[in-house]
Amino acid sequence: MSLPEALSPLAHSNREEIDKFLIDRPFPLTEPGRATFLFRGDADAVSLRPMIAGFPGPHHFAKLNGNELWWLDLPIPDGARLEYKLEVLRDHHTEWVNDPLNPITTTNPFGTNSVCRAHGYEVPDFAKIHETTPTGSFDDVWVSSAMGGDRKVTMYRPAQFDPGTEYPLLFIHDGGDYLTYGGMALVLDNLIHWGRIPPILAAFSWPGERLVEYAANPPHAEFAVNEALPRLTETYRVGPRLMMGASLGAVAALHVCWQFPGSFAGLLLQSGTFAQTPGWGAAKGILGPIAELLHRLEPSALPKKVFLSCGTYERMIAENRSMADRLRRAGLDTKYVESRDGHTWEAWRDRLQDGLSWLLR
Repeated sequence: MSLPEALSPLAHSNREEIDKFLIDRPFPLTEPGRATFLFRGDADAVSLRPMIAGFPGPHHFAKLNGNELWWLDLPIPDGARLEYKLEVLRDHHTEWVNDPLNPITTTNPFGTNSVCRAHGYEVPDFAKIHETTPTGSFDDVWVSSAMGGDRKVTMYRPAQFDPGTEYPLLFIHDGGDYLTYGGMALVLDNLIHWGRIPPILAAFSWPGERLVEYAANPPHAEFAVNEALPRLTETYRVGPRLMMGASLGAVAALHVCWQFPGSFAGLLLQSGTFAQTPGWGAAKGILGPIAELLHRLEPSALPKKVFLSCGTYERMIAENRSMADRLRRAGLDTKYVESRDGHTWEAWRDRLQDGLSWLLR
């Protein structure tokens, strides 16, 4: 493996020259089809560990300039987005760390990762802060549920909200995570302000025992349709209703719409955990109810308009492609898009304009 030309000045540099080189350049260095990573520090070995299940790895760094510098030239498709950590071996001790030379990180429910934005990837404009965009407002609504206790639903109201006006309603599974990690309030503010979607109400639902409730669970479907929706319509004038979710939340959204045909006009599914388990009747845990749902699913009971998205580096990319084909063959108005990303909140954020503008047009 030959040293990339961009790193050739480091081959025989002293400490001061290395310091200047690192200040003048952002890492990783990206160009069409590849990215170059650098690590500085005493180590016995350094590896890049993709934090995206479907991206191959690990990838091992090579030494540069003695033991102080390590480098890696990694092929990566244009437009891709890779979350990763560095595995540093030192004195028989391994530590997984964020890349010290890369200031770009992302946060998820399990912590933070470094992010490589490959050549051609750009954070969507609708996911950035714009001072001229007016912001919506929030109100927490508590819904009494047969599943136990009161459940929180955080209501988003568009800027210039008029209580006398009827608005489409978007019901969102994993609402707290969409707000915290998916930047969805910012996305809605921008899309509405720019006229890419009409003003809408958004109901960010917070789950209790998520792994139970979202796994094609009938009491959860009852909560969404017979408990949450009536409570919300007491306060707000609600027009057409849409439902969405990501991962296991996509399963929950699919199940609610199938369990209560006609309750929603559109469905947005992101990276669904559509585990089509062989021998579905004997599947255990959360996979059993999901497999049974997929076995029994009648697409004719679903909303006529369904948007799906998935990352090409996801374990269940084949299952999501299969679901899109299944719905399309059943005659539903189906749109399916992929991104060069994994099972991540920013991947789902990046597809929100595609899905919402298509469902709400």
